[in-house]
Amino acid sequence: METKKNFYRVVLFLTIFSALLFMPDGQRAAEARNSRAWRERLSARTGTLWIEGQSLGDGIVLNARGELNVTWLERGLGRALETDKNVAEWVVSGLGYYHSSRRETRDKLRGRDVLVLNYRAVKNWSFDPAELTVDGYTITPDDILTRKEYWERELAPGRSGTVAVAAPSLKPGQTVELRYENSVIQLEVPHSRAR
Repeated sequence: METKKNFYRVVLFLTIFSALLFMPDGQRAAEARNSRAWRERLSARTGTLWIEGQSLGDGIVLNARGELNVTWLERGLGRALETDKNVAEWVVSGLGYYHSSRRETRDKLRGRDVLVLNYRAVKNWSFDPAELTVDGYTITPDDILTRKEYWERELAPGRSGTVAVAAPSLKPGQTVELRYENSVIQLEVPHSRAR
């Protein structure tokens, strides 16, 4: 009888462990830390690109090399952060660039917004933030705000990371085209800037 109980405990443990192991790091962190209000804000400001993937509809994507979530973090979200700090660290860090102690960073953001790129490799992938185009503007190496030593370029399957970049300011209600290599999506910028 005891052996049977131990068997079921091991099966339950392995099931939970497997579910956590195969959940993307960014998703696991976001689910663990973001309040409902932040989940709604971030969802409205995020577009997902599946690199080299073939979409079958209903959220099913085949043969993708990687997943790239592009999130617009405008300055006004700092006010929301003052009242609700229940959000993942990458959001806090991304908003922190607007108030950086480094003058070079503040200069890069003059008249511009922060986009945070949360990426995850499904297959081996050479990730390059400078491959991202935002409404016709191609991100340059100079636009990358995250220091090189804090993100990886050559990714093995399952590896993930976060990079912040400076991009031209987006306008509420604007529909923006996000492109990475041959992957393209449209992101409608929320009407309320810090909703």
